[in-house]
Amino acid sequence: MAETQKKAAGSKKSVKPSIGSRIAAFWKGVKTEFRKIIWPTKESLKKQTILVLVVSVVMSVFIKAFDTLCQYIVGFIR
Repeated sequence: MAETQKKAAGSKKSVKPSIGSRIAAFWKGVKTEFRKIIWPTKESLKKQTILVLVVSVVMSVFIKAFDTLCQYIVGFIR
């Protein structure tokens, strides 16, 4: 009985799709996913860009102030 199962399992070959059909399926999936994207409006993009720039400037000023303070403390200790 085990021999019959081996023969049955051996006769089932998994057929792999061709490389061309796999590439086509990939790009079809990419196209489908791109249709799902909700792109920001120009106004929203403008607001977000300004916010990123403002936060970057504020953080750089904070880091510079902290660095200057640390340099002062280390210089005072020496």
